[in-house]
Amino acid sequence: MKTTCRCAVLLALLFTASWCQADFPIVLPPIPTPEVEIWVAPDGDDTAKGTKQQPLATFAAAVKAAAAARRGRPESAVCVYFGEGVYPVCETVTIDSLAGTSDKPIFFRSAPGAAGKVRFSGTAFVDGWEPLAESDFWRQAPEAFRARIRPEAIEKILTAPYTPYRTETYAPNVYGQRQEMFVGSRAQTLARWPNDGFAESGKALGATPKTSWAHDGTVEGIFEAAADQPPCWDTEPDPFLFGYWFWDWSESFERLGAIEQRDGIQVIHIQEPHTSSYGYKHHLRYYGFNLLCELDAPGECYIDRAGERIFWIPPAGDQSVSPELVTFERPWFLSIKNCAHLVLAGLTFDGGFGGAVSIHDSDSILLADCTVKRFGKTAIEMIGGSDCGCYHTELSTLGFGGFVLKGGDRKTLTDSGYFLSHCKVFDFSRIKRTYAPAILAEGCGMKFEHCEFAESSSSAARLEGNEMLIEYCYFHDVVRESDDQGGIDVYDNPSYRGNVIRYNLWENIVGGTHCGAAGVRLDDMISGFHIYGNIFVHCGAVNFGAIQIHGGKDNLVENNIFLDCRAAVSFNRWGERYTRTFHDPDAPDYQSIHKKCYEDVDITSDLWRERYPQLAAVAEDPDVNTVVRNWVVNCPEIFKNRGDMVIHEDNIEEKIDGATVESLCRPDALGKVGLEPIPLEEIGPKPGGFLKD
Repeated sequence: MKTTCRCAVLLALLFTASWCQADFPIVLPPIPTPEVEIWVAPDGDDTAKGTKQQPLATFAAAVKAAAAARRGRPESAVCVYFGEGVYPVCETVTIDSLAGTSDKPIFFRSAPGAAGKVRFSGTAFVDGWEPLAESDFWRQAPEAFRARIRPEAIEKILTAPYTPYRTETYAPNVYGQRQEMFVGSRAQTLARWPNDGFAESGKALGATPKTSWAHDGTVEGIFEAAADQPPCWDTEPDPFLFGYWFWDWSESFERLGAIEQRDGIQVIHIQEPHTSSYGYKHHLRYYGFNLLCELDAPGECYIDRAGERIFWIPPAGDQSVSPELVTFERPWFLSIKNCAHLVLAGLTFDGGFGGAVSIHDSDSILLADCTVKRFGKTAIEMIGGSDCGCYHTELSTLGFGGFVLKGGDRKTLTDSGYFLSHCKVFDFSRIKRTYAPAILAEGCGMKFEHCEFAESSSSAARLEGNEMLIEYCYFHDVVRESDDQGGIDVYDNPSYRGNVIRYNLWENIVGGTHCGAAGVRLDDMISGFHIYGNIFVHCGAVNFGAIQIHGGKDNLVENNIFLDCRAAVSFNRWGERYTRTFHDPDAPDYQSIHKKCYEDVDITSDLWRERYPQLAAVAEDPDVNTVVRNWVVNCPEIFKNRGDMVIHEDNIEEKIDGATVESLCRPDALGKVGLEPIPLEEIGPKPGGFLKD
């Protein structure tokens, strides 16, 4: 590419980079003085009047009372107050077609002074524990059962009746159907081997060879067990395996089939149908679980549904704790449909097979100062409608992901108005180990600000759409186990435009096994992102830098700090493959990309070409990205696999002993290297909240 052409591209990028429809101000609803008060208490009565002196007992009754109040006094401000305490949840509560107004939203909130002390619970404390070795059950147990317990573990194990906590469905290998037991925020582990991490198999032994660019294996799930795998698994009635069977970004649960001996080596057969569509490679990572014979470590448990018993080894150093078992198995605690101007504030939703709150086709719904924890699937979803969001809300200990947000109209580039502000999501993707992020955002026009995302085996955020703004957020300690992922991950659609990632802190994102891990990963033709004013600390691994760009173009990386990273930016180029994808009907990706660019949306329309002028040349000049005015400190290299298509100017590379984020973000330090200010003090959630009482 000629120098003049490079300059034209750079000027065009810099001119259009700041455009982002989602840079809208977040306006929180007012807290009006209630004109109708409805009171609820754990010791209330649903036949009562719902006054402070005669409160109702359940959320469902409060919804009915609020609807009646709106019908009877439609101009009044309605507020439901929940008193301090625990509210057992047995059925999904549905709020349908209930609406307040912009100046008088309907509130469902904690009573004054009770924020954080109102808990809707889908768990039950397990009673009746006794030492296994001293129990009548053990003395009467058949020899075949007794043989499944390790002799050295007998004195450690407690047992209790399971019948009071039995649920209709239970499947330890199915997301949203695993019944978990908790001690505080710590999930007790279904008895497994090895106790931590993974075992490494030997060779795959299926009949049909499977070969890819990186691995060899077989189609069938037959492989040599790890050399030190215990020999007891074939005595177990319901054994499962978890593994990364071929790629370390694709995992699944498999049911263990036969185990045979071949020349002194245990050979594992996975029951059909095999769920790994990619096959099973040599030397894959796996572990076995739901194995009573492997119950040997503190914090492990086993649920024997056939025998109606629970077996458990308490956490080390605390033999007196009382664990809780999740018993609520419905998909959602709370379902909101076709509503408007509702506020849920100061409430805790705790413990369920599925999720906490589902919001569909509703407008101006706010969750504020709420806590959501110990759920098996997605915690909160918002689908359809507009202007819904979460403020100062914390999600944690999640088997799946945090938020699923699907809104706006990409064809017309209409914003959803969805937002997350001052929220935290941590310890997520515990059971579903990949593609269960803290945020899955699909659509157009969403804003995520002042949030914190941490502690996950895989990505923290996945963006699927246009006009997404991520700013002042703190991403750390994610992508700890999987491969070929990023803290933010975006994939396979060059029409995703208008997205801005600015003023965020990325720290300790260094997982990855074969390809790598990055703070921001733009994968397979993702283009037109503006990554500005971020701080990357100890990010990038294997073949990835802190930012990884794979086959995309028109991305602008500017005014960022990279400290102690594998590299600042890494690239995998598509070259001719990119142009063929747009021009050649026989190209492997042609049909998919044409549907995404010309059917799902129309990138040739006047609206799209006016909003995103670069689309005029979307099919040309592959791999042209711009990296300018960045400060790269104590990194082995600025670029990895750069090639000659990257426009790069005024990037400063230095070795600075004792460099810290604070020292590099000082205005005088940034000014010396020609960078604009980066507001470190604004990054992450801030103290405070919505309720003021």
